[in-house]
Order: sequence, then structure tokens, then C-alpha cells
Amino acid sequence: MSNGERDSNDGSAGPTRRALLAGFGSASAGLLAGCSTTLGTGSGSTLRVGTLRPPIELDPITAHSIGSEQAIDRVFEGLYAYGEGTDIVPAIAAGDPTIGNGGREVTVELDDRARFQNDRAVVAEDVVYSYTAPLEEDAPTAWRVSPFESIEVDGERTVRFTLAEPYPALDHALTHPIVPRQEREDDKESFATDPIGSGPFEVASFSAEKKATLRRWDDYWGETTPDITRLTMAYVEFPVTQLTSLRTNRNDMIEPVSPLIVDYVSDVANASVKRQQGYTSFYFGFNCNEGPTTDPRVREAISYCLDLEKAVSEFIEPMGQRQYGPLPPQVADEWSMPTDEWAELANEKNPERARQLFREAGEASGQLRILTSMDPKHKEFGEALAGGLRDASHGALVISKPESKFLDRYVSGSERDYSVFVGEITGTPDPDSHLYPTFHENMTGVTNGTFYREDAVMERLASARTTDDREQRRRLYEEAITRLLEDRVCLPICSFENSFAVDAGVENFRVHPIARVNPRLAWDDEVVTVGTGS
Repeated sequence: MSNGERDSNDGSAGPTRRALLAGFGSASAGLLAGCSTTLGTGSGSTLRVGTLRPPIELDPITAHSIGSEQAIDRVFEGLYAYGEGTDIVPAIAAGDPTIGNGGREVTVELDDRARFQNDRAVVAEDVVYSYTAPLEEDAPTAWRVSPFESIEVDGERTVRFTLAEPYPALDHALTHPIVPRQEREDDKESFATDPIGSGPFEVASFSAEKKATLRRWDDYWGETTPDITRLTMAYVEFPVTQLTSLRTNRNDMIEPVSPLIVDYVSDVANASVKRQQGYTSFYFGFNCNEGPTTDPRVREAISYCLDLEKAVSEFIEPMGQRQYGPLPPQVADEWSMPTDEWAELANEKNPERARQLFREAGEASGQLRILTSMDPKHKEFGEALAGGLRDASHGALVISKPESKFLDRYVSGSERDYSVFVGEITGTPDPDSHLYPTFHENMTGVTNGTFYREDAVMERLASARTTDDREQRRRLYEEAITRLLEDRVCLPICSFENSFAVDAGVENFRVHPIARVNPRLAWDDEVVTVGTGS
């Protein structure tokens, strides 16, 4: 078996969270006994973040992992950016968009100061390219720009967007990063690792799935320049290693904060946990394209193999909570979704019922492949499901892959790659960002790994994008989600907060609810600074 793969029938499941916590409790006492509790980076205006989410590439057109997007958001600007919350404010745009023709025409004027890091002005042609390239290249970001019927240049610094129908999530679509057309076209491969943006940081060095180091662009044209001169976002594989790196001054921040270590941050390091409810959730997705999980009875059987309430309690709380649909709780609540009814569709663990369904489907033996990334939370859920399958007398193989390989495999639709995968959705307050890229057939094989095809669901997901009538949208989403849950296309698991453990020497840092905005180092008249701690 290759690295990162384990046959879950071998009885060699990893240590329990309780055992790890007990062990780390002893280790933390040793650290405190052997080191001063005064922590200060002394790093001046440099900042280093130890992350469980590795950056994979830096091209905004083709990237779709949160680790990549967090680095990209420092290097690139969109026409608009998120303010303190989820409302948008002008970035490259000179002001608010002009909306006409019943919401079907949007005109944006560009700030004449906006420049790329090679000192070339940002022009309308770059904006048009940034919005059309994802569709032409069938890129993971295509769902964000697909509602636009046409995008046209109207003078050097004016762009006109035309919609066939109003698009309720327009504000979020207008935050799409703008790339320089010619520079990207000249060498797309090089652009993915050493891009040119118009944001406050430029790339100093990049190693895929390991580290991105950014340096402040001192000629940044925007109004607020960061105080941080050098930002490093380095991959750390394990939560305990993350915490050790914070304690030993290797990192000034770590993120996200694992439930495994959250109770130890203030004791082990001179740091605090900063949290914000965001729009990230986890789910089990089923391969409806090939293999045993194309049979609804097999998918239902699997739903009886795991106590998700217990799993979320052990692996996620207090940094997240159980959810019963594909929308994070705050989105479901804001849209008055019937979460109590969806909770009733969730099956309790019942190995005997699972065995019966496996027999009825002719799948009483064999081995189901559970695909996960290397994220510890994903692996824990994968192993928990494998254990439940063993309880139901069914074989399971948990396959954990580095992020780039996982992102390729979970959308292959091949039973050789997966029967089940642990998926992660990182969206916005609009339901479209959680549902369309994850389940619509237009994104099959790109960001949709379920390959589920049901006309009624697809029609509702598409129709919900084209009406301003909020109640009508709500009904369309409710009907689509209910069908997805009834057909066991996915098993929703939980939401997960945006969180950072931050050294006391880092000041003015706030966690933003939109995951890719983090770590934000400058906004309005405020900037993050790194001092000496105390």
C-alpha cells in the first residue's frame, strides 16, 4: 500500500482523541516546565502562519482549495472586496456598480490608480478576461462567473456585465480576483506559482503544498498599506505540531485551531484563540457514477454505519456543530430552512439494518473505498466511517491523499478512487455558493464529485440562481436539498468555525467570516502589527 493509505480492516486505527489529549496534557506540562512562558516573536514586521491547509497553486482562475485562496487573496484584488462583514466595498472598482435593465445590466468603473505588480495599469480587458477564462477553461471557478451572459469592454476603464436573468448572488460574484490577461496567457504554468496581481503582497517564493512566502509590495496603489513586510503561510501536518510551533516561536499564528488543542493554547503558549462563525462545512459525498454506491440501498446502508452525533462531539466540538443539510447552520437559519425535518432524515447507527440493506443490494462483502485529504478532521471522519462499516461486517479502505491528489481524485467518478469521500464546502452567506458547485451537474468532475443526476434537483438549483424572489428561492433550495438528502447523495456532517491561535505580540488581528479573506492584514485604516508580546 502506498503512503497515506490504510486498510481499515487491519485493526490498526489511530489513537483516539482522548488518548491524544491525555498525552498532550503531559507534554504541555513538560514544555511549560522547560521553557519560559513569556513569548515574543521579536520578528518586527514579519508574520508566519502555520496552517493545516496547504497552498497548492496561486492562479485565481484554477485554484479551488482554501489554502490556495487564502494566499491568493493577499496577492490579488477583485473589483470589490468584503468589508468588516459580508457586504462588499470597492477595491479595483472606483465606486458602487451601476445596476440597470431590471438587474440584468451591471456597469463597473475601474479606479484609475489600480495597477498590477509589474506597474501596468489594470484595464477593462483584464476584467473581461478574468471572468471569461474560467468558463473557457472549465475551471473550478466557472460556477462563480457562469451567470453572466456577456462581459464587454466599454472604454479602457469601464466594464459592462449582462445577465440573462437577475443573479441574487451578484455581490459575491463581483469579488472574483482580477488577473492580468497577457501576463497569464504568456505562461499559465509559471503564473500558477509566480503570479502577478494587484494586491498589497507579491510572491517571494512558493513551494506547492508546503509554503507560500509573500513580501509587501511597497508600491501598492491602495489606500491602506499593510504594516507586515513579509508573510509566510507554511503547511503543518498535525495540530500538536502546530501548537508546538506557536510555543517555540516558529509561528506567530496557527490555523485552523483543532478541537484537539484548543483547550491548551493559553497554557502552552502566550497566545489566545480568535474565532468567527463562518461558512465552512463537511459532508460525506457518495460516488453515484460507478461502483456499489450507485445503488441507493448501499448509500442508505452506509448512513446506518456511523453515529454522526458522537463523531462530531469527539472530533469537532467546540469548534463547530452538527448540521443536517448541506448549508451551514447560520445560512439555514437565515433562510428559514426546515432543519428539524432534515434532522429526522438522518439515520441513527444501526449495524443490523445496514447489514440487511447490504445483503438486499448484493453487496454483503467487498470493500468500500473512503477517500480523504490529509486534513486530520477528514481522516478522523473517514476512519470513524470505516469502523462503522466493520461493525456492519463490511470491508473498508481509507485512502488519505495530499490535497492536490485528493482534489483530482474526488471528482474522477471512478470506483477505483472512491466509493465515499469526505468533502468540504467553503462558501458565502448565499446558498448558491454551497449548492451549485457541489451538486449541480454542470460542475460534475470539476467541483462536484457525486455525479448525481436528477433533473428535478438540477432544475431547482439552476432556477434559484435566476430569481430575486427570496421566498421562491427558499422553496427551490428546500426542495432540492430535501431530495438530495432523501436520495442519500450526501451525508451532512458539521459546520466548522474560522479560527486562529494568535501570539500575544500580534495586534489588531480579527478573524473574518469569509474563509479566504483570512488572514486579513489591512482594512480601512487598521493594520495588523507584530510586536514583542508580553
